[in-house]
Amino acid sequence: MCDICTKHSNRDKIWYLNYENYLFDKIFPTPEEQEKAKQAMISTFSDTEWRYSEPEFVRSPEFLQDRANKGFGSQIITREECMDILRVAEEATKREDSMIVVGHCPCRLVIDGVRDYCCIGFGMPVTMSMEIAYGRLPREGLTEFGGAEWRELRNDLRKGAKVPLTLTEAEELMKEWEKKGLWHLVMSRGRMPLVEAICNCERRYCTYYRHRDHYGIKEYCLKGHYVARIDPLACTNCGACVEQCQFGAIHSSQIAGKTNIDILKCFGCGLCRNACAYDAISLVPRVEIPATRNLW
Repeated sequence: MCDICTKHSNRDKIWYLNYENYLFDKIFPTPEEQEKAKQAMISTFSDTEWRYSEPEFVRSPEFLQDRANKGFGSQIITREECMDILRVAEEATKREDSMIVVGHCPCRLVIDGVRDYCCIGFGMPVTMSMEIAYGRLPREGLTEFGGAEWRELRNDLRKGAKVPLTLTEAEELMKEWEKKGLWHLVMSRGRMPLVEAICNCERRYCTYYRHRDHYGIKEYCLKGHYVARIDPLACTNCGACVEQCQFGAIHSSQIAGKTNIDILKCFGCGLCRNACAYDAISLVPRVEIPATRNLW
């Protein structure tokens, strides 16, 4: 199993399918621990939210590694796993004072200045999230918005957003995002192993993947629990899967008339499989293949 599963799950459960990892009060059971987690959240906003526009800050390997050590991390997941996660998250919201919400992608906001709603969040009690971040922020407001009042900014951010989000709505959004070629990441934002969000992104924007790809901090974006495999008898070498792969793992040879997947590069997102009109691609557990068993 992956490193996160080894640390934060039992033998037969993947960390993001372990129900207890969705319960804030379970991971932080005492008032002292909850207060410490709350202060850590405040610190996260204070230390980073105001400096996203400073490339030399967010690109510091030392800073990123420190954040990874403190509980920032994510893992690529498949569409089916997204649905499983959403169902577990919905059960968790019934037990705690929390809800499933759709939010804008910070990565796209930083890079393109566009607020695109393609992330689903959960895991933090509503009362705490309102107190810490979503109700108010320190200082005058987000610097990139010229010090705008947070109340006005929040209303602007939520235009067209669904808060709270129903399970059915979330499932439909997942299908829509995948058709656009967005991969799925399940993440913990500094409170590992608390499962807090499914981020739907792509290579151009995904901050967590860039931290791994550029600086080698793999904890930010672990490979998924599956790898893609092609059935050569069913494959027509149409190239649809090549267009979907953002990890450079698929090669189509027009000379040989064959398409191959490099399992050592495959992250197991499943986008290639879903793009194949001939059902020539399947996903197999990473741990069942000796060459990929320890490649996370």
